[in-house]
Amino acid sequence: MKRQILICGASRGLGLGLVRAFLDADWQVHAVVRELRPASPLEALRSQRANDLQVITCDLNRRDAWCTLAAALQDRRLDCALFNAGVYGPSHQDPRQAESEDIGQLFLANAVAPIRLAQQLAEHVVDGGVMAFMSSQMASLQLALAADMPLYGASKAALNSLLRSWQMQLPQLPWSLLALHPGWVRTDMGGDAAPLSVEQSASALHQVITGQLGRRECAFLDYQGQPLPW
Repeated sequence: MKRQILICGASRGLGLGLVRAFLDADWQVHAVVRELRPASPLEALRSQRANDLQVITCDLNRRDAWCTLAAALQDRRLDCALFNAGVYGPSHQDPRQAESEDIGQLFLANAVAPIRLAQQLAEHVVDGGVMAFMSSQMASLQLALAADMPLYGASKAALNSLLRSWQMQLPQLPWSLLALHPGWVRTDMGGDAAPLSVEQSASALHQVITGQLGRRECAFLDYQGQPLPW
């Protein structure tokens, strides 16, 4: 049996790169997107790898999103659930200008929805598997690297906080809970000056996730597997 992974936020950028990395490593991939556009790279990949790639369309911010995903997964058990979807938030990144709706959407998409969905799908992840969340080094309060992107950084810090709270609610971890920093990657958000390609980051993250199978720990790691301060 091939290992199974659910990747949320898989339509482009790092999410799409992660789909490719896990397919290349001979995993069965369940890729979640808000919508699958004709002639998109993911649609082309599905045509090429139909036996190994299932695409699921779903709005991850909906409270009942887990119902759609659970129905698509049926009785399959996941070795990893990877929650990559997220948004930048207001382009100005200025708390003084922030509108309530923008802030609500930012924290919902980057913090609340991923944790909520993971908790709802937890029974689909095998004992010793991995629950992974795309965080950022800007989430670290100790490193304090979010001065230029304070709202985005705060949303990722909230994600990490919810992750740690979930850890403390469990008497013991049946799987690893990971907050992952993918590095500075050349994506729409990262920009052309970023030192890492999507392929480099995705390949490295694949190695980190695979290395966490069976460990049952809560950790904040970068794409090289190095721990980051919370």
